[in-house]
Amino acid sequence: MTRESTEPSRPTYVILGSGGHTAEMCRLTQALLNQENTKQSLKYQPMHFILASSDSTSERHLREALPEASNFTSKFVQVPRSRSVGQSWLSTVFSTLWALLFSCYLIWRDRPALILCNGPGTCVPFCYAFYLWRLLGRLSSSSRIVFVESFCRVESLSLSGRLLLPLADLFVVHWPDLAKRYSHKSNLRYFGRIL
Repeated sequence: MTRESTEPSRPTYVILGSGGHTAEMCRLTQALLNQENTKQSLKYQPMHFILASSDSTSERHLREALPEASNFTSKFVQVPRSRSVGQSWLSTVFSTLWALLFSCYLIWRDRPALILCNGPGTCVPFCYAFYLWRLLGRLSSSSRIVFVESFCRVESLSLSGRLLLPLADLFVVHWPDLAKRYSHKSNLRYFGRIL
């Protein structure tokens, strides 16, 4: 996905999760930034790396994986988590609403051109807020949500994937059987192994 050249300052949101989600996003971000065509890489800058306020490792892992991060414009943004592991379902309603409101504010303020995510729960409110603001005209119609399903999802979509499949402009899976299962979805693509 590319963005219009008339909107160079609109950021790319890269949403990090803990553990494997961040490792996969590190590889995807490296691919975006290390293209042979430097102009193509610049289209994705500045980058805002979104991580949950309780995530103590993703920023460090990304900085280690991308030592060239100082060569491009980026910043880390800590946000409320929708749901913590072990959190009761009742309290999840309130924490998710707070995360959605916070996401709406950030999307309104920054007007990102692209959201790139791969399934951590943190991405769900951001994608819904993004979709809402684009629908209401706050974001350009060329703004995009790209969801890359986690590599470990072989037979079924993750909960985040099921929630975001209807909203994503491009939904990427890594396994041919999973692509066949959802072949009726026009936004779902299988490119082979990309991670």
